[in-house]
Amino acid sequence: MSSEWARRRESLVDGYVPPDEPQVDPSVAFHREYAQDLDPITFEVIRSRLWNVNWDHQQTIRRVSGSGVVVYGYDFNTSIQTEIGEGVVFGPGNIFFAGCADVAVKWTLEHRSGNVGIQDGDVFIHDDPWVGTNHQMDTAVFAPVFVDGRIFSWVFNVVHQRELGGVEPGGFVQSATDVYSEPSFWPPTKLVSRGAMREDVADAWTRRSRLPELLQLELKSQIAGIDFARRRMAELVEKYGATVVKGVMQRMIDDTASAVRRRLRELPEATWRDVCYAGGAGPGDRSAHRLELRARHEDGHLYISNEGTERSSGSFNCSFGQFRAAVLNAAIPLLAYDQFLCGAGVLRCMTFEPAHDVITSASHPAAVSTAMGNVMATYQASRTFAAMVGCSPEQRLRAMATSGLHTPITSTLFGIDQYGERYANFAFDGVVGALGAFAWRDGLDHGGSVSSTINPVGSVEVWEREIPFLYLYRQEVPGSGGHGRWRGGATFVSGWTGHRTEESCISSGGLYQALTLGIGLAGGMPATGGTMWTANDTAIEGELAAGRLPASPEELRELCADGFVPPPKKYDNPLAIGDVFELMPTPGGGYGDPLLRDPELVAQDAAEDRVTPDQVTRIYAVALSADGAVDVEATAALHREALAARIASASEPAHVSAAAGELVAVGNVLETVLILRDAVGASFYGCAQCGVDLAEAGVPFQDGCGVIEFPLPSLDERLFADPRTVVDDPVVGRMCVCPHCGHALETVVALAGDAPEWTVLLTQETTAPIVERGKLHTTAPYTAVIAGK
Repeated sequence: MSSEWARRRESLVDGYVPPDEPQVDPSVAFHREYAQDLDPITFEVIRSRLWNVNWDHQQTIRRVSGSGVVVYGYDFNTSIQTEIGEGVVFGPGNIFFAGCADVAVKWTLEHRSGNVGIQDGDVFIHDDPWVGTNHQMDTAVFAPVFVDGRIFSWVFNVVHQRELGGVEPGGFVQSATDVYSEPSFWPPTKLVSRGAMREDVADAWTRRSRLPELLQLELKSQIAGIDFARRRMAELVEKYGATVVKGVMQRMIDDTASAVRRRLRELPEATWRDVCYAGGAGPGDRSAHRLELRARHEDGHLYISNEGTERSSGSFNCSFGQFRAAVLNAAIPLLAYDQFLCGAGVLRCMTFEPAHDVITSASHPAAVSTAMGNVMATYQASRTFAAMVGCSPEQRLRAMATSGLHTPITSTLFGIDQYGERYANFAFDGVVGALGAFAWRDGLDHGGSVSSTINPVGSVEVWEREIPFLYLYRQEVPGSGGHGRWRGGATFVSGWTGHRTEESCISSGGLYQALTLGIGLAGGMPATGGTMWTANDTAIEGELAAGRLPASPEELRELCADGFVPPPKKYDNPLAIGDVFELMPTPGGGYGDPLLRDPELVAQDAAEDRVTPDQVTRIYAVALSADGAVDVEATAALHREALAARIASASEPAHVSAAAGELVAVGNVLETVLILRDAVGASFYGCAQCGVDLAEAGVPFQDGCGVIEFPLPSLDERLFADPRTVVDDPVVGRMCVCPHCGHALETVVALAGDAPEWTVLLTQETTAPIVERGKLHTTAPYTAVIAGK
């Protein structure tokens, strides 16, 4: 077996790990020269031009596609890359799509440059998850841009194509136990050869679909985007010169890497770790599956690992390439928010140390089509990085608790429409929820998902035109969990009924909503994972014919007394004439201890029905008078009682700090946890609210905390389902509180009775400054001496 074949085979089993410099056949020449002395104005002009070429590439696809998924949901992305695939600029769609662009290009350079060759005018296509894409429907089309006979750059797009086959229409195969039940997939294949479409390849691609005409149009839209972007890149080179344009591309990557390293070096050298549990590996699965992610910071560089994650299971896995893209997706908004979505610069500051054959880095032939592995990895990385930047008073301003899509509902619809034609589609109501709370303000109501910088959901009229159903309502849900010092954004609820067809179905897929991944930050409370509800053979048609519209969940339940929660992971729930289906997507998690919320904001929430009277007193410890105003004295008393009750009800700390004498605060390792230093330079963790020391730096701070476990439905019984309805493992909310002041330092979802998982450990001494609590916009060091216990 040749070494090249062995490398290719390995990459298609455990997932392709792109090298810094791909091994390329000598027949391929690269354009590598670039100008280093760039005029600042020219740099900014060309940088903006590159962004706009990429944006116009997206708009070309939208205008040609004919797909609601693309036109209304922006479920696609584009990128411009260097000659060896480094991503210079991504588009504002789903960032994780473009996060696989360099992987696809480097694999193609390594394994297609000798056979079948790479020439000017070629276009490649692939949807192989082990090369690098989310799932089979996310199809990448990409092409080299040649200058003077050498590869100068690449242009790339990836689009969620709606129907590529598989045993369940639409491609999200909930019942899959391996990849062979799912849509078939292709490693990079030449689709266009020297400007001529290969009709054999195009026919083979579309032939496997239940909707070949639609798939053909989607494919042509991607080729049109590539043709446009390649032409515009050639014009840019002609106007400014190849070395200048390449110099701008290299400067963009260098500047991004410098910005990320600078921001990382403002943080202590430590390892941040997230452990969470997800349900829904497949139909009938009743286990809570463990996922782990670690980010170790050393001198401005991150080392990323998913060691500790369970072995791949059922249908909710992802490959290594998508795990890497999901981590990049989470890092860009926090560490490179001002760098034109330049992924390559961020990746230069990361080294991946993946485990193999686990849920978030699955080996072939694990099932991956449901895309849940990508979702879990994205939100786990988002939470890890948000906790990490919480160390910095300036950087934490961009931190955000878990947001919409953290525990998604995949409501794929398919069947025969009112015209007798096959259809497969999905409205985006199930995946566009709310943004989590920030470190300084409440989350954005129905604000979208952290996976994309642009989150249109599509109008009611749009989806009624695309899908044979009618909306009964789409309205805001005033409360949605996510309690905290800052409240997570509220979500919405949509109700549908089948229209003019007896052969239409809807999936109740995704993750198990009762086992939420919407975990808060800095002591904030979890958000619900959302809900689904359905009823069959109802009287809805008669009501509509009589001019009566059940325009709210309450009215619909009055009409449909026999409604029920649909089975999880079922792909073919009826949605024909007389059937109804309701879904509420995920809201945002909370940020900070709810007891720290301004009582006036709680009163405002109560006036707007965002919290119940019980939550006002039980969760926020606020007393309101009969007219809704804050009773200041009674509120102060409730706060004292609530903190005392936490201390009394919490378990005894597993560890007592060995600190003696005075301690000085020299930094933060989380927003809620201080780094304290004693007179001889030893480091300790301390409560950022009261300053008391909790544990030595080598011991998890959680060991110095009291632990309180609570049932998730106690946060809001209207919204949170009991996890016991879907999993047998004893899932609870867990709050780690300071045993001295009673404030929440961390709240997670865990298995009852398990020892708390550590979430951060210092790796060396640090002198990172902090500021006085509450003064978020200053960088003046906090040097107050904190007395020991």
